[in-house]
Amino acid sequence: MIRFKLAEILKQKGWTPYRLAQVTGLTVPTAYRLAAPELRFGRFTADTLDRLCSALQVQPGDLLEWVPGGQDDGEGEGAQEMELAQGAR
Repeated sequence: MIRFKLAEILKQKGWTPYRLAQVTGLTVPTAYRLAAPELRFGRFTADTLDRLCSALQVQPGDLLEWVPGGQDDGEGEGAQEMELAQGAR
């Protein structure tokens, strides 16, 4: 399972989803959806990942974590299950 750690990073940097939307050009609803630790989502594109990394000055590996066996061990706030879009490279 892939865990998405955007909420953790936003908290560390003192950013709100609204600020993330302003800096990345993502819509406000999208930024809030991506930053919500309790929500799961299906897909996002390589462009979105690029925007997040650029705005937050992080590497993709800082946002994503692979958990072997598909089990979420509960570590890290804001971890979300996600599926990357197959065509995004």
